[in-house]
Amino acid sequence: MEYFSLEAEQAVIGSVLKSPELIYETTLQPEQFYHGGHKAIFEQMVELRDSERKVDLVLITAGLGGQLQEFGGTAYLLEMSRSVDTVANFTDHERIVREKSLMRAGMRAIHEIYGAGYGNPSEFSAELMIIAETISDQARTKEGFVHISKGLESHYEQLQEKKYSKKSLGLSTAGKALDKITGKWQKQTLNIIAARPSVGKTAMMLNNARRNAGEKATVAIFSLEQPQNQLYDRMIAAECNIEGERIKTGQLRDDEWEKYVIAYAEMVGLNLYIDDRPGLSIQEIRSAVRKLKKNNPELIVYIDYLQLISGGKKFDSRTLEVGYVSTSLKQMARENDCPVVALAQLSRGVEQRQDKRPMLSDLRESGNIEQDADTITFLYRDDYYDKNTEKQNIIECIVAKNRNGGVGTAEMINLKQYGKFLDLDITHHEIPGVRKGA
Repeated sequence: MEYFSLEAEQAVIGSVLKSPELIYETTLQPEQFYHGGHKAIFEQMVELRDSERKVDLVLITAGLGGQLQEFGGTAYLLEMSRSVDTVANFTDHERIVREKSLMRAGMRAIHEIYGAGYGNPSEFSAELMIIAETISDQARTKEGFVHISKGLESHYEQLQEKKYSKKSLGLSTAGKALDKITGKWQKQTLNIIAARPSVGKTAMMLNNARRNAGEKATVAIFSLEQPQNQLYDRMIAAECNIEGERIKTGQLRDDEWEKYVIAYAEMVGLNLYIDDRPGLSIQEIRSAVRKLKKNNPELIVYIDYLQLISGGKKFDSRTLEVGYVSTSLKQMARENDCPVVALAQLSRGVEQRQDKRPMLSDLRESGNIEQDADTITFLYRDDYYDKNTEKQNIIECIVAKNRNGGVGTAEMINLKQYGKFLDLDITHHEIPGVRKGA
């Protein structure tokens, strides 16, 4: 495999000589050329462009001076210009030069980290993942500006689908009341579900995931905290209305075993994947999601939980690392055109207040989560703090941020023994102290 194409480099330079306006359209940089002479010529072209002078043969020759003779002189420039019959293929030649440059950069980076002598295989693997992600991101040639006529055409089709569709677009949350406030999980969004430990985040996620799988979506769950068998225990308990403790011990009555067999037959047909590798890096997660997306266009990704994801490289502080991870999750949602739902752990600071309900300020020290998220939902149970409360088995789903809609609280029944959530017809759309929008 060759890591350069002299023909493509010559075609790019020849095209600019033939049609100088192309220098204003290209995004190539001089360092992306392999041939030293081509690099020098293109650098002179860029310099003329940036100084608002005409890019022509005379000024390029004058700018390079004696250096031009080292690689063929003026005759070489004329030869490159004459070799281009048409500039119609300029974009293709430009792409080849860019791709070859990325391949060389990748090989240099691999040699560098190999020479650094990483003793820890996971660190070495993480560095390789970062290189792969960087190259993949740079290789994308998605168009920047989109004319309004093209953009509105797509918007018209989406709005028409919403108007005549019998069901609302998006994938369901855990309940109808919560759907109404959030507008469901929409593509390209990062959605955070945050709470203190043992309030019900994982159970909420599994209820969400089960509903989405029933909607024929492909569900991907990254469980960094619990092994997959523990998730299966909880999913079966909720599906069959069997107490979780009985599932764990296997002490099932005959009628419960019958329920399990029926649920098993239904659930094995779900398009649901679980990755329970601990200590995954954000690069490994993005790579796994990209592979899964190729054959599964309707995808939703769940992560339990955000703060357990490794940034894959060294950071000056944990806050910066968490911020890097949350920003990467948002990018992952956009590049794969899918919703991402990430659980987040709240600090003990919540419990220092008289009112223990979480607020957006409780996320301030968790990197960029508040800024990156499209929706943030806090979970709160009064019976978690007050055993004598009248609100037994009630969980409040507090939508504190919704970039594309309203905020509010949906109350749901929380059957903790089954890890199950059911709808209540009680929804508060305006909550004091909770800001609306972004």
